[in-house]
Amino acid sequence: MGFLPVLPTIFGNALGLAVGGALCAWGVSAFVITSDILWAAFRWVGTGYLAWFGTKLIVRRERIARPGKLDCPVRAGALFREALLLAVTNPKALLFYAALFPQVLDPERALLQQSALLVFTYCALSVVSLSVYALMANHVRERCLTQGRYDVFQIVSGVVLLGFACMLALSGA
Repeated sequence: MGFLPVLPTIFGNALGLAVGGALCAWGVSAFVITSDILWAAFRWVGTGYLAWFGTKLIVRRERIARPGKLDCPVRAGALFREALLLAVTNPKALLFYAALFPQVLDPERALLQQSALLVFTYCALSVVSLSVYALMANHVRERCLTQGRYDVFQIVSGVVLLGFACMLALSGA
């Protein structure tokens, strides 16, 4: 796909992380984490999404996207929405914020500004790190990837995601 077409995914993820940070700052994540029913629902939505995405990777055979030669162009909006949904349903982000905020926020100072700065910093670091990953992946893809290797990568990725979904489904956490 190249680097530029991946940007909607990167920014969708960042917006999802920002939503999670805002929910945590407003105390919603603390409510979800402490409510057994809401936490279970949140976990099952995330588990279902992982299972769906893993199955999609295994079942759907995609051709390697060569720069400028996409057989079936991927829409930026679809990439953005998929990344946003993945980030918003990822319990890791909520737990990260819930663990981080009490440790670093000063209750004597304006909490909204402190929370916003932490969320912005986390999102900016995510954009930078995902951009570096995308650039590195593009570099490797152009030099090393064949259709056969890509198919194996997709299947292995799908199996790993299904494994994580199973672990989440079977865990009592």
